Amino acid sequence: MSLATGTPVFGPTRALTHREHGWLIAQLAIVLAPLLRALPLVTCAVFGVLLLLRTLLWVRRAPLPGKWVLGLTGLATLLVTLALALRTGGNIGRDLSVALLGAFLVLKLMESHTVRNGILVTQLCCFLLLSQVLFDQPPWLAATMLATAALLLRNWLLLLHPQARLRVSPVRVLIRLVAMGLPCAAVLFLLFPRLDHPLWSLPRSAETGTSGISDRMAPGSIGQLILSDELAFRADFSGTPPPLDTLYWRGMVLWRFDGQAWTAVSIRQRPARGGVPDSADSAGAAPDAVNYNITLEATHQRWLFALDRGVSIDARDDIGRSIDTEFISKQPLDQRMRYHARSRLPDRNRVDDAQPLDPFTQQLALALPPGNPQARALAAQWAGLPPAERVSAALRLFGRAPFAYTLQPEPLQGQQIDDFLFRTHRGFCEHYAGSFVFLMRAAGVPARVVVGYLGGEVNAMSGDIIVRQSDAHAWAEVWLAGRGWVRVDPTAAVAPQRVERGLAAAVPASEFRSRRVEEPTWLRSVRWGLDGLISGWNRWVLGYDRTRQAQLFAWLGLDAADPRAVLWGVSAIFLLAALPLLWQQRKPRLDPVQAQWQRLCDRLARHGCARGPAEGPIAYAERAAAQFPAAAPALRQAAAGYVALRYGRDDGDARARAQRFTEWRTALARVRLR
Repeated sequence: MSLATGTPVFGPTRALTHREHGWLIAQLAIVLAPLLRALPLVTCAVFGVLLLLRTLLWVRRAPLPGKWVLGLTGLATLLVTLALALRTGGNIGRDLSVALLGAFLVLKLMESHTVRNGILVTQLCCFLLLSQVLFDQPPWLAATMLATAALLLRNWLLLLHPQARLRVSPVRVLIRLVAMGLPCAAVLFLLFPRLDHPLWSLPRSAETGTSGISDRMAPGSIGQLILSDELAFRADFSGTPPPLDTLYWRGMVLWRFDGQAWTAVSIRQRPARGGVPDSADSAGAAPDAVNYNITLEATHQRWLFALDRGVSIDARDDIGRSIDTEFISKQPLDQRMRYHARSRLPDRNRVDDAQPLDPFTQQLALALPPGNPQARALAAQWAGLPPAERVSAALRLFGRAPFAYTLQPEPLQGQQIDDFLFRTHRGFCEHYAGSFVFLMRAAGVPARVVVGYLGGEVNAMSGDIIVRQSDAHAWAEVWLAGRGWVRVDPTAAVAPQRVERGLAAAVPASEFRSRRVEEPTWLRSVRWGLDGLISGWNRWVLGYDRTRQAQLFAWLGLDAADPRAVLWGVSAIFLLAALPLLWQQRKPRLDPVQAQWQRLCDRLARHGCARGPAEGPIAYAERAAAQFPAAAPALRQAAAGYVALRYGRDDGDARARAQRFTEWRTALARVRLR
């Protein structure tokens, strides 16, 4: 490369050096590393073996595999991908697509001999880097992606121009590119029309399971979920949040019982026509209404969560409110979602539903399968009591020994309700909720099971409430004349500490150990700080939707539907970004040799030895040497080198000239002015 013109001396067909091979291996390993947390273990093992093999070949400077070996490996990769696709329902899906791209990228690296191949590998690494956001978008991933993109651009630059480091600093070039690109990206992020769904839509693999509660409750289902410490959602309130023991995050209503499990009724999950039959629609402006925001993790299910007596949810247009005040989406929630909700907490002095139940709902709320004669006989003893007293009788039953709350109950046999009530007496929330609803129906009180979450952990730094899978819970609702559906939690009668202080306070440490309970104060503060950072990222970056964009446009006095707003903003930022380029065009561009010499002259001038207008380099160096005797040899060598490089004859050998330039720049660095 000529230092004056920047013309590449070696084209893209030259062979890669050993150092360039190492950089290509390193950049591919850095791009693949974040994907290991999301891809299947078998895929990660394949990546590890292939990269390890390529690294060993590089360390030993051994030749790369032949085309036959690479061809057979590629064919085997395709066959394995096809087998996995057939095993998972016939589609490749997101996971297999990314894994296939990564595998073939490693194979491409195996055959990369020339710069052209190295550039292609770097370009494909950019696509593989973008695939990371298909799985998740935490804040640390944004930082690592930015750093990885900088590394890819740096390698790309040096592959195209291997002598570029002699003229410019790649780090300074990347910093300038980032400084110019970030304002443009910020304006596009703020003004570009927001969509409810991403521009891409890859089918997920069939083996990808759902997370969180389901629409089927059987003995053990919630008990297994309780043992998970994964995040379910975060909530932040407008004002002081209610006490934790009143936070019943309502999810699904379960009606049907077949003797083994409780399930939902799909016909009741349809959006209610003409509004919900109670007075909840007018509660948004009520003084007891609670406003809050929820950032829900991806569940791959269709229901959203709201506090008991949810009034409304401001989210996508495809979310409806069922007749049972459930919030159901038409599509599974395959990505994190943030929404604003309003609820009203139950009040014993307020009449919620004055109208009686319709025949279909009453039939559902009283239906029972055959069996469990002992439980039926017990409930028949309460039939003569008022409905509220029947509820109290069942709660008193659970509050007496030998009933106990445990996460390790004995498996139920035969008639499950009878077996639990009259033999085992030990269980957790789903045992008590299911048995309570059975007893109420057998006693003639309409009842239903509700599943969701209870309580949460308050982040003392951000004020958010963190709800985890271990907070999963089941409770009951009974219909009382004049009051409507009333929440009843039979678990509170057995283990009130479960409701008041959480799961860890209700069961022995041998059944459930929470690291969060045992961690020291400083570690809890660190965890809260990191969680607050993630919450802010989700709220202000990932949660920047159409509603927030409309609020921003309204604050700016613009119409969100006017495309000229985006055009004006983008045009303005690009004009501002072009100003530095225009300014650089006006400034004379110095030859690299001249630029280095000018820097030395500026240093001497700052120490009181300014160069005269007509003073030559050799004469100037002699005068500076007399003023700075300790630096005299270095000054004379710097002046001689400048004259040779600036005015000497160019023999056409770019490598030799670049070497002389490097040696001369080293000599300049040895000039020490005291």
